[in-house]
Amino acid sequence: MLVAVMVATLVLSMVASEASAAPGRADALYVTENGSGRVLSASASGDSATQLASGLNAPRGLALHGDTLYVAVATGVVSIPSSGGQPTLLSALNQPFGVAVAGNTLYVTEAGAGRVVAMPISGGSATPLLTGLKAPRGVAVSGNTLYVSESGAGRVLSVPTSGGTATTVAAGLVSPSGVAVTGNTLYISETFAGRVVTVSTSGGAATPVATGLNGPRGVAVSGNTLFIAEFGAGRVVAVPTSGGTPTPVLTGLSGPPSVTARCTCPPPSG
Repeated sequence: MLVAVMVATLVLSMVASEASAAPGRADALYVTENGSGRVLSASASGDSATQLASGLNAPRGLALHGDTLYVAVATGVVSIPSSGGQPTLLSALNQPFGVAVAGNTLYVTEAGAGRVVAMPISGGSATPLLTGLKAPRGVAVSGNTLYVSESGAGRVLSVPTSGGTATTVAAGLVSPSGVAVTGNTLYISETFAGRVVTVSTSGGAATPVATGLNGPRGVAVSGNTLFIAEFGAGRVVAVPTSGGTPTPVLTGLSGPPSVTARCTCPPPSG
């Protein structure tokens, strides 16, 4: 039930937690393992990882809200207590991939149906927000705007959280997958190009911040650090948000497509 892992401090500034945590340092790491069908957690000290759920069908993206993890699996979206437990199916979907949460709403990319949908975090019917997409992958939310990577079209789109007309924010990308947003900056993984780039939320040229990666997918920002799930290498690496050499922080994973964390994190500086 316990998987030995060497981990440094991690990841995504999605929620605030205990005030005793050091600013900008993850309190708990959560990662999906697509190859083993598991969801794991790790302490901020990184001395070990704990299996939270197993037997999942190709888990992919995940998001944390309060004490609940929301995980995209091959046939739908499930919820899992962040302390571990049995998965609960919230909605059956066609190859969901990315998951984001804001308030009481889940936003999910449905790769098999080529669309983005919204649903209550308690489960229920999915409401289409954006359709006709070519292999949508990652999704991130900031305020009233969703950012969606359209892998098959090599672009990232923005669309209101209520649905509507999509705007191209970045184009000419090579299999864009993971998307993270902080402030006015998007972080986008280009899986087949082996790199992560930044683009302004208002659009513009892409700037590489990490290169030479093996199948990067999920991306997450915590303070001034960018964390990348390197699917092909079975690891998570960290780089400064301004760019630099990737440093392994979590290794020995079985195809990790996504990471997130419970975190006390200040906004990135600069």
